[in-house]
Amino acid sequence: MTNYDPKNDPLQGEKPKIKSIPTTALRAASGRVLEHIARVDRDVTRVTRARRASSTTVPRTRRRVRHDCAHAMAGPFTLPGSAEDAAAKAKRTATVRVKEWVEARLPLEHVQTRECVVDVSEVQCGDPNCAPIDTVVRIIYGAGCGTVFGIPCEVHEVEEGDIDSQMPPDEIIQQWAAGEQAVWPPEPETPEPGPVPTEALRFDVGTKVACRIGPGPEGWATGTVVAHWYRAASWPTGQYAPYQIQLDRTDMGSGLIFAPYDEDTCIKAA
Repeated sequence: MTNYDPKNDPLQGEKPKIKSIPTTALRAASGRVLEHIARVDRDVTRVTRARRASSTTVPRTRRRVRHDCAHAMAGPFTLPGSAEDAAAKAKRTATVRVKEWVEARLPLEHVQTRECVVDVSEVQCGDPNCAPIDTVVRIIYGAGCGTVFGIPCEVHEVEEGDIDSQMPPDEIIQQWAAGEQAVWPPEPETPEPGPVPTEALRFDVGTKVACRIGPGPEGWATGTVVAHWYRAASWPTGQYAPYQIQLDRTDMGSGLIFAPYDEDTCIKAA
């Protein structure tokens, strides 16, 4: 291998030869380049405007959809049926709570030995003058002893004070435990009947009539008017029913019913 000597390098000392370009030629070339760039810019602008004109609503729709999706995905999330499940769970929790309140007011040994059973449930009340849903409490001892009382509200609305106002005294509870019948709550005092209405009625006593006892065409039963202006002993003062009727059918206890209105929707000629 020979040593490198820069003096003998033929490339050393030589400068690259650059051919000079006239100024006029440079200016002409620059002009053509600028003109080409301007033409490209015009073409891009024209194409962009054409695309916007032909699809104006597309970007907006997409943006709106994305916004709506983002809003929907923000929660809170509710699975189908979860609202019903939550309501049922709340009712169960309230029912257990009311039952515990009742059991806490009974002798502990009666509850632990199951000598006494407490049941709490909701029932729908058909009387238009009362709450649509009542909470019913049953305190059941052996030999058919015990009581049932209602609280005019849904079970989750029951307060502990409502139970205190309905619970029997200790002597009644001990009578039930001993198998003795004892009435609770006490029978209310019979209210004064008030004056008997004097309006004339359409059907005389002894008239055969048809009474509405159920829905639909089959909800009619025939019978005979046995009294005018019937009144039950526990009804409020001044409340009367226009007719008392003895039904022909024998599958409804005594068959005695009353018609609260003197109208064809309630009672009509047989």
